[in-house]
Amino acid sequence: MILKSIKFSRFKGQPYEWSMEGKPLNGIYNQPVFFQNINLIVGKNATGKSKTINVIRQLSDLLSGEAKLSQLVYHTSAYDLLFEDNGKKITYSLEFAEGKITKEIFTIDGEPKLNRNSEKGEKFYQELGNNMAFQMENEKLAVSLVDKIQQPFFEPLQNWGKLLSHYRFGEQLGKNSYLRDINAVQEDKEIVLKDSDDVAAIFIQGKKKFQEKFINAILDDMKAIDYEINTIDVDTLKLLPITAFGMSVKEIDIEGITDQREMSQGMFRALSLLIQLNFSLFYQIPSCILIDDIGEGLDYERSKSLIDLIIEKVKGSSVQVVMTTNDRFVMNKVPLEYWAIVHRVPKKTLFYNYQNSQEIFDEFKETGLNNFDLFSGEYYVDNLEIANNSAE
Repeated sequence: MILKSIKFSRFKGQPYEWSMEGKPLNGIYNQPVFFQNINLIVGKNATGKSKTINVIRQLSDLLSGEAKLSQLVYHTSAYDLLFEDNGKKITYSLEFAEGKITKEIFTIDGEPKLNRNSEKGEKFYQELGNNMAFQMENEKLAVSLVDKIQQPFFEPLQNWGKLLSHYRFGEQLGKNSYLRDINAVQEDKEIVLKDSDDVAAIFIQGKKKFQEKFINAILDDMKAIDYEINTIDVDTLKLLPITAFGMSVKEIDIEGITDQREMSQGMFRALSLLIQLNFSLFYQIPSCILIDDIGEGLDYERSKSLIDLIIEKVKGSSVQVVMTTNDRFVMNKVPLEYWAIVHRVPKKTLFYNYQNSQEIFDEFKETGLNNFDLFSGEYYVDNLEIANNSAE
């Protein structure tokens, strides 16, 4: 299942109001943000790149039942979403205030399956063939409680939430996480990919299931970004007061084994990401992968090569990728077709991408300027739009 579009707002009508929206259409705001299978969000600092990633992550936690509305920092928010699942269009709207649901609507190809307000609601019962009234706590999402007999159509939404992966490339990605018992990782044990600290366990499971094909795919990917290694495994970590296990590699130009504590942060981030990405692809897990600050800590050539590699691996797969960067050199090399430029105006982050600004993007290609100039020169922005918004 693929996320096709989103509109999001928090604290609407309040001093801290903020929303994610697509480019205004004929001066009209409140347009959806469209997504493709491959997306690179670019923008200046503090324009909303990481916020966008966090909004999608929060949504996945809610849909999977892993987060409660009352626990959210932004406990007054609204989502309007469009998914595509095997050719079917799924819409889902969710609004909540002070951690209590005020609206929840779910449709498939325009047919209502759930319609709920703060007090009561109706949902479709498969065996009965019609809608029936129901009532539940207004802190819980109806779609996160799947009855496989009566409401099996909620399950893809819940699975999308469970299977989403989130990588903060500027952070550890599991570098400081170790296995205490290497034999405890079973081939059929469920691996949670949502966070990235379990990289060693993920590698072991992939190795057991897919053997040399899995390992060779990772080695080839590391070589593609100029990390020359000829072995990769999970082994005992050196110089620890306890027995613990972690990732280790043999670099071609270095004698001995390099374990994850000795690897540079950039090398380990790339290795961790590629292990987990290959795991998703080998298992053919339909998922959304969020990568914030892609390439952070890598040199320019490796950052560019890593993005090229991800794009090539994801093309034609069931995996959707949403990446962010503000690195001008990376921007210059990634095709504009994948771009989503974020632009901050009062109380809003606006998105300009190939879906809503194709003519502008195509015209810019003919100028011969670098991609970065489209971003830095704000060629994509209609000044009238900004003036109108500032006057609101």
